[in-house]
Amino acid sequence: MNRAQAGVGRFRRPYILGLAAGAALMGVISLVGPSAAELTGPQANDRQVTLTVSSLMRREHLSKHKLDDEISERTFKTFLKQLDPWKLYFTDSDIQKLSAKEREIDDMIKGGDIRFAYDVFNTFLKRVDERVKLVDELLETPHDFNIDEEMITDAKEANYAKDDAEIRDKWRKRIKYDLLMQKSEKTDEKEAKEKLKRRYHGFAKRMHQINSDELLEMFVTAMTSAFDPHTS
Repeated sequence: MNRAQAGVGRFRRPYILGLAAGAALMGVISLVGPSAAELTGPQANDRQVTLTVSSLMRREHLSKHKLDDEISERTFKTFLKQLDPWKLYFTDSDIQKLSAKEREIDDMIKGGDIRFAYDVFNTFLKRVDERVKLVDELLETPHDFNIDEEMITDAKEANYAKDDAEIRDKWRKRIKYDLLMQKSEKTDEKEAKEKLKRRYHGFAKRMHQINSDELLEMFVTAMTSAFDPHTS
């Protein structure tokens, strides 16, 4: 058996587990959930879905890994990465506050409680709205393209901003970079600014349109991929 074939064999069961979980949940996932503006807390079916998936993972997953603190930490990091991979929205203080419950996620999931996912997501939405306002301001601010500056482009090397000054500087460089990319494509300055404004406002709109079922899916997927990156 070659390496590619071995890989297929190894991950076949987690993939089937995903199908089984999906089939088990079809009867409890609603077709349309409330909008993000209504995401004040877990919905009626969240507990049943979470309990079903966590039970399947503990019984059927190939790794036989316990749902423990290690899985909790991986779930937390994966969920944050799903929302904010470049660490542009959350602040360092947000992460410190949220990480206080980082090792309690396994116990929450075992009890079908995903209130933590709503806490994280609502914090994220608040930061998204703040960053959009900052983007609008920075797009109207003159930028000097003749000075040497550096911006981290590797998400793994990025850090969460520690204060307002660091947030502003991080976003100033990002908008300056975006404008520079538009200039390289010979886009008119006014058009470039409008294009970037639509981009960031569009992202904010999409985030606010995420409903309870989509949030549940993101959080539970973060948990399942904590067992194995190929399990969702």
